[in-house]
Amino acid sequence: MSVKPCIPKDWDEYSIRYEYRTSVYNIKIRNLSKVEPNSVKSFKVNSEEIPEKQVKLVDNGRIYEIEVEI
Repeated sequence: MSVKPCIPKDWDEYSIRYEYRTSVYNIKIRNLSKVEPNSVKSFKVNSEEIPEKQVKLVDNGRIYEIEVEI
């Protein structure tokens, strides 16, 4: 899964809860740059930076915290 967020300049952040079978992905989009168009600057899964800026969805019953900064 990759994220291509679209967020207005005046929004600070928004969150999404995504369920993939038995796993839950809590996704927080943070708008730090306040510019449009939005591009992903940082992509973290459970506080670990992911250089590829994407994650493979897995069905393992776990909860994942994803932070995307633009």
